[in-house]
Amino acid sequence: MKMKKLFVFLMSMMFILASCTSDEYIGGINVINQETQKPSTQVFVQGNYVTYGTVNNVNHRAGQYGDKWPKSMVDKGWESAKFSVRIDGTVPGYVNQDAALYWGGQEGPNLGKIDITYPFGHYNDRGLDYYLVDKKTGNNTGLFRYVLDPTGVEVEKVLIEKPDVWEILEYWKNKSNVKEKEKLESILANKENLKVIWYVAKEVGGRYYWHVNGVITDKTTNDIIDEIIDELPDDMIPTDPRHDSNDVEVDIHLQEHKDWNEIKTSIHIRTDAESVTVNLPISYDNIVEADDFQIRIYDYYFSGYQIKDLITHDDNGITIKISDIDPELINTLKQKFGDGLTIEVHSYCTKLEGVWEELKNSTVTTGKTCTLKYQITSAYKSNDTVTFLRP
Repeated sequence: MKMKKLFVFLMSMMFILASCTSDEYIGGINVINQETQKPSTQVFVQGNYVTYGTVNNVNHRAGQYGDKWPKSMVDKGWESAKFSVRIDGTVPGYVNQDAALYWGGQEGPNLGKIDITYPFGHYNDRGLDYYLVDKKTGNNTGLFRYVLDPTGVEVEKVLIEKPDVWEILEYWKNKSNVKEKEKLESILANKENLKVIWYVAKEVGGRYYWHVNGVITDKTTNDIIDEIIDELPDDMIPTDPRHDSNDVEVDIHLQEHKDWNEIKTSIHIRTDAESVTVNLPISYDNIVEADDFQIRIYDYYFSGYQIKDLITHDDNGITIKISDIDPELINTLKQKFGDGLTIEVHSYCTKLEGVWEELKNSTVTTGKTCTLKYQITSAYKSNDTVTFLRP
């Protein structure tokens, strides 16, 4: 039951993050064509941006971490990260609240290691995208890869090496100009009864490094799960918890932007499916694409395996075919993280009402017979959802 509760929360957070507001900016790499102001199709494998026509590894920008470790060890599967912890007992959510509430990120014994082979999510809201540039400073201001879980269960899987949070607080307590010194002293005096829940790991734009944020609390993981589940309706309790499943799950979600609509297709492969094909039957004249194409191939080389993503735009709409899925890769990912391979495709169209009616006829097929489930949703049609389950 606890796993079901955790699954519900993680899925609900994914839907929250999938919703999007209009903005004058457009997130992503090479999304805007200066002549047409149209977006381009984007593909992410395990949260990493993939360019078409080439085989590429992790798309990474290294930051400055000091002398403790090299800037990055991407080839060995990890990167350095700065850890910060808050002492107010609350988990604020995906976007940071006041930075003054966090201790450790600024300086001190705050460094750790992140496993970058984790299947991170990718946030593609134009207001918070990793590649969003501040017009005044020229700095990136958004977010790229992340894993968010206020229970701490998922984030712990990402952490290879953590700093000693009590050393962090001792460091700041001894700084002469630190406010809330009494509170820091109280926490350090009662640390046997407290724990740290690391609730988010995220790659931050602008400084090009990873952050891990935590909160000091006397609550257990189960306490937090119970609080989350109490706020959800009964019909959101799943029958097939994510981390206990051997299936293919596809989430097709329509978002509205200022000038067009984004279709975010998230494909989660947790079994030997051989291939997965998703067809979005959008009218050809409704497909928005800065660089018109009929066939585009994205190759991705991951942990010794090469995955192919073939995308076509034609009279049948938008078709996404993932192939060359080695079952050993799926098994390896599941054993290490409890989940399989995740691929996201961001496509774009013009209309809302007409496209939504077309999108509800989307189909998913697999190369091998396996458990398949998918849902088709819209940020603006909460009562109109298509679900499919093939045991």
